[in-house]
Amino acid sequence: MKKHIVIFGGSSFLAQEVFKNFKRKKIKTTSFSRKKITNNYKTNYSSKSIIKLLSNKIKNDETPVFIFFNSIPDNSIFKNYLEKDIKKIIEVNLTIPIILTNTLLKKYFFQKPKFIFISSSRALKGDKGISLYSATKNGIKSFSRNIALEYASYDIVSKVIHLGLFKGGLKDKLSTQSNTKILNNTFNGQYLKTKQLVNTLEFAINDTGGNGSEMFCDNGYI
Repeated sequence: MKKHIVIFGGSSFLAQEVFKNFKRKKIKTTSFSRKKITNNYKTNYSSKSIIKLLSNKIKNDETPVFIFFNSIPDNSIFKNYLEKDIKKIIEVNLTIPIILTNTLLKKYFFQKPKFIFISSSRALKGDKGISLYSATKNGIKSFSRNIALEYASYDIVSKVIHLGLFKGGLKDKLSTQSNTKILNNTFNGQYLKTKQLVNTLEFAINDTGGNGSEMFCDNGYI
């Protein structure tokens, strides 16, 4: 079956770069975000709105590949957060991907969908000031693994890709000290390029094995 890529969290720098790369390669791609930006469909991420928006886009002869970029990183010690901030980060990083996965599984079950969740090597390891980010991304890792275990026999695939620090995007929101610390924890001390993520995603999308796996695009973050 032909593949149809669907990106959630499409307003992020990396999601936009991936979208543009896939479009240049003539890979059928649809992107969603809360914000109205070029090439994205605006959504509040309710299950009803997503299904309505996708209903005339994903054809019956296509395998949908859902990529979740949904993410709010935190950069503060935990006691400084208000309850509303905690709820928002959990909603975006964890609740929305889980609820949408449930909805999309029901809708596209017989088209053998693939689910790819974008995570973070730093969140996986843990660090000061990212307790919520780390907790939610580790939750997504466990969720993905369990989806793979439950549905592998139906040829439904779920994977996680843990990322490092890229040129553009998050690095511009971090202090120079934080950037340096993260780069010093990699093998080559360099920022990643979006081409590396595109290549990793293409492998994850087309790989016939590796269900439930964790992939890394992080320059060897330790």
